[in-house]
Amino acid sequence: MAPHLVITEQRFGAVALVSLNGWLVADDQDAQFRNYIDALVSEGITKIVADLQDVTLLDSGGIGVLVAKFLTLRKRGGDLRLARLTARTQRVLSITRLLTVFATFDSPDSAVHSFATDAPPTSSPGDIAFDSVLRGETL
Repeated sequence: MAPHLVITEQRFGAVALVSLNGWLVADDQDAQFRNYIDALVSEGITKIVADLQDVTLLDSGGIGVLVAKFLTLRKRGGDLRLARLTARTQRVLSITRLLTVFATFDSPDSAVHSFATDAPPTSSPGDIAFDSVLRGETL
């Protein structure tokens, strides 16, 4: 049985900062994250920062739920931004070419503040890169 995933949340206006601690893996943890983000979306929160500093393991299920929730938020005019990636998480996202899709930040504060400095995403380089990744194209 995988270690629990603990999710804590802080709100900064219309932006939710969710901090993850534990494993984000295909098991109960990916469903837990999915349900948490879906609950935020049902409240109208579509600008979310995921602080991944304390994620000790990320597998394909975890990557899948990050991508799925990224798409959910983008379809609703929001975004999922990632903060404080561990070296291991950064490597996994690099290998899967998802670092070209997600906006990543060194600190949760800079990720939260990034929402104040840009317009709602429509079609961005991240969307184009993600479409290319899905088609198996080289970026």
